[in-house]
Amino acid sequence: MQIVNSKNLKKILILICNLSLIFAIILSIYSQMAKAQEPYSPSPDSSPAPTGLVEVKMTAIGVDPVKNEVEARLEFELKGIYKKGPTYPAQDLLMTVNGANIADSEITFKEGKPMIVPALKFNLVEGKTNNYPFDRHMARVAISIDTLPSIRKNFAPFELKPVPLVFKFDADVPGFDITYKPMAENSSIFIYIDVYTTRSLPVKFFALVIIVIMWVLSIMALLLALKVMKSGKLPEVGMLSWTAVMLLTFPAIRNAQPGVPPVGTASDFLSFFWSEIIVVIALVIIGSCWLKRYHPPIE
Repeated sequence: MQIVNSKNLKKILILICNLSLIFAIILSIYSQMAKAQEPYSPSPDSSPAPTGLVEVKMTAIGVDPVKNEVEARLEFELKGIYKKGPTYPAQDLLMTVNGANIADSEITFKEGKPMIVPALKFNLVEGKTNNYPFDRHMARVAISIDTLPSIRKNFAPFELKPVPLVFKFDADVPGFDITYKPMAENSSIFIYIDVYTTRSLPVKFFALVIIVIMWVLSIMALLLALKVMKSGKLPEVGMLSWTAVMLLTFPAIRNAQPGVPPVGTASDFLSFFWSEIIVVIALVIIGSCWLKRYHPPIE
């Protein structure tokens, strides 16, 4: 009895150790994913002028691969000669940004007025939504800010002077991992980055679980149908109902995947289409056996 208890205790300890190891691995992965990205620091030879600069913080707030859009919010912090208040510029500024929802790609900030920008939308220029849940998309972002001649000064020469910029990036969109990469043209006066979006690890894991579930259920239905066919007995109505319900439930299970696009993605070709076909075959087999072997009672 003590030997049996010691063996069970060893199994329990091994199971606890394995679960602890898995939990530690998952925790380390999530801690790395949750770390905020460090702002890009330009090289020393292109460092912003000490007289003043504008800190631009870009926060990704939404991703829609179906519409090919990344939505982001911009916040500004003025320093030095450009600061009149927390977000009030000391002179007129012109921001040029390649937002898809910005007319003429230009936004003007008036002197003494708060620098408020509506949520910007950037087009996804690379990536295929049909590769869900392994799709990867890229949006290109270009931002620059220049000083405008004050309209209060008569005969002010019209010339644009670039404003030194410091860029910070943050993203917290459920279901997506979002990173950015500065391009070669990126500098202290011109923000030029590529924003990359991929499905997060939980989304990929859940999608793979759904794929496995559909395969297991469909194969079980087929094996059950083959067993009924070989038995020569009348199949129960419950078997027929269970298979029919499974056929109608699979689309709902498929749509339960987080952020799944319309039918036609990679996950559909990996499981959904084939599972539906297998369940239909099983339903036809069970239904045929029932029709062939059912004999109504003679009154």
